[in-house]
Amino acid sequence: MIDSYKYHSQFILILTVMYVMGVWLDPLIYVVFPVFLIAYGVKGRLFELLIMAIWMLILSDYIPVKNATYADLQFAKDLKPLIPLALFGFFLLHRDRFRPLPSFLKYFIPFFIVTFIALMYSIKIQVGVQKTISYVLMYTMIPIYTVALHRENGEEFWKSLFTFIIGMLSIGVVLGVAIPQIGLIEGSGRFKGVFGNPNGLGVFLNLAFILWMVIEEFGLTKFTKKERWYILIILMISVFWSGSRNGIMSITIFYLVYRAVKINWFAGVIVIAVFVGFSDVIFQLFIDGVAFVGLEDYFRIHTLEEGSGRQVAWIFAWTQIQDYFFLGGGFGHDENIMRPNYYWLQFEGHDGGVQNSYLSFWFDSGVIGVVLYYGALLRIYFKSMRFSPIVIAFATSIFFNSTYESWMVASLNPFTIIFLIILTIFAMQLAGEGYRSRAQILAEEEEAKELSGAHA
Repeated sequence: MIDSYKYHSQFILILTVMYVMGVWLDPLIYVVFPVFLIAYGVKGRLFELLIMAIWMLILSDYIPVKNATYADLQFAKDLKPLIPLALFGFFLLHRDRFRPLPSFLKYFIPFFIVTFIALMYSIKIQVGVQKTISYVLMYTMIPIYTVALHRENGEEFWKSLFTFIIGMLSIGVVLGVAIPQIGLIEGSGRFKGVFGNPNGLGVFLNLAFILWMVIEEFGLTKFTKKERWYILIILMISVFWSGSRNGIMSITIFYLVYRAVKINWFAGVIVIAVFVGFSDVIFQLFIDGVAFVGLEDYFRIHTLEEGSGRQVAWIFAWTQIQDYFFLGGGFGHDENIMRPNYYWLQFEGHDGGVQNSYLSFWFDSGVIGVVLYYGALLRIYFKSMRFSPIVIAFATSIFFNSTYESWMVASLNPFTIIFLIILTIFAMQLAGEGYRSRAQILAEEEEAKELSGAHA
């Protein structure tokens, strides 16, 4: 990992300068960031483009503290819409480098079509169109770039990618210790690192942990023993310090299912069945255990049963969905319905949106969209399971995680992009590209041409 930092030191310096510029020299960043984005894109620096996308989406998750001037990251929220457009534009510019395209993208085409049709019922059609285009572009461009970088750079790409991710999380830990007014939530003292809130950090940590395990499982790159310990320490400090119950439970579910399925498929199915069939019993045992060790305040037991007010939002959302049952109201419809009722929901004990990906998808694309989207996911999952038991663990963890958060229905966040990278790794196994670099593919193509020439 140190070698990756050294190799990309100039790029890291540029990101640092842009961060400083965005916080303290606000107007300049609106010129400098697009300039660097275009410069890297024209030169075909695909890795830098992908990292800039992740970096900007992480920064855009930040929620500035009222009256604070030390970390105003509004520029990230303003500039992030450039990401999908830039990725698509440079895909067209360098289209020969991306062939052949990932075949699993076709599974999502019916869902994309439905989301555009649903815009007929959109309350804010302009916003809906923008969100739909962004969603389609991110769901196609991230897998395309990931596969291309894997073909061209192989292990180097995966090592550098995860080095950057763990680097951002490490910065968050340093901020939590050295500058707590930035790294912690004022009042509660909960850790959020470089993210906007502890729950968002929890989602990212779950996905980062899974990505690490998936990279190791498929042998995409190798980490030394010291690197593994460092990764584990940063992830564990972050998730427990954040107090994100969803993050802790999602990681725990993933790891338990993964280990159980790796021992025996039947054992894994039993573990999943226990979680699903005896969730109430497990829930009560968890509460009793927390009370026994005196961690009621840490796990916020007084809000646990109501899911921090989520049940209020879910009941309200379900009543509103009935008016858009089959097709939904297009992307952004969940926000259009929830935001006007924000103060009423807050009075009832809920602070936020739908906070359930299934209901959010139902809001935006109707029951038809829900079936098509999750049908595409399940198709990839079931086809990939024969390569590794880690797929079923991933699916179980994500299905649990998205029950309490709505991040899957959005495209311009730091969670969806990591989710898509993991999904692409599974799809690469289906395509037989899990261990093939770009050089190997070119050599095979050259060999095929020579053979065809010889036969001619």
